Amino acid sequence: MNIARQLAKYESKGFTTQRAQVNVMMEAAAFAVFRDFPDAFVLFGGATLVLYHDSVRHSADLDLLSRGTQVPSREQIMACLEADLPPLAEAMEAGPIEIEADESQNREQRIYITRAGGERLFRVDLSNLGSAIEGEIESHPVNGAGISVVVKSATKELLLLQKAEAFLLRRKVKVRDAYDIHLLKALGAELNLNLQGHLADTVLANGIDEDTILERIEHINVNRCQSELKPILPADVYSKLEEADFEPLRSGLEELYQQWL
Repeated sequence: MNIARQLAKYESKGFTTQRAQVNVMMEAAAFAVFRDFPDAFVLFGGATLVLYHDSVRHSADLDLLSRGTQVPSREQIMACLEADLPPLAEAMEAGPIEIEADESQNREQRIYITRAGGERLFRVDLSNLGSAIEGEIESHPVNGAGISVVVKSATKELLLLQKAEAFLLRRKVKVRDAYDIHLLKALGAELNLNLQGHLADTVLANGIDEDTILERIEHINVNRCQSELKPILPADVYSKLEEADFEPLRSGLEELYQQWL
């Protein structure tokens, strides 16, 4: 990995130096996990959009979805990260860093990467919730340290399904889901018949009706968008959305869920 080149890539997209460093470390974490456990996980979530789909929204979560029953333990994943991330952080002058397990109840599958002193840089989430649809997994060959590793991630179409489900099912609506849906649709992602069926099953199984969907879309208002998006988007990207009163986000949601509205 050419560290300077990787940092410059992210900084040119509007990420701050610290956030560019986090992105480089998340890339390295994905490389290490798929090197040591090549068939265990699929990468999904906001970090996947940053690493492989040119998203400029800051994400501090590296989400790993289990593909089967033979899942590495949290301790195995931590050992894998310990071998790669601290030297990288030192080389970027972003360290020293610590790799810690979340010991709180019901959070045993979270791993935090922090600066010495406690500042959290990002976390790795190990999840068995959700569907790793085999036909919607793509490969990203990555070269580093003299070897080639294939990182497996959700396609942008599967990411759209996952974001569509997250927007409906989260206890609290998150504007970042609406932004990611907007981005994915701009990238050309559409739900095919199979993925539409998955979304329809989710809507039916959870008793989600038109009023529920409309109520959630109403949460994507100017005040919430300003407070939640301004800190995580480059200024030029954010300002275009603000000038439009964030209507593109709401319109994208209405289009996505149109068959229930």
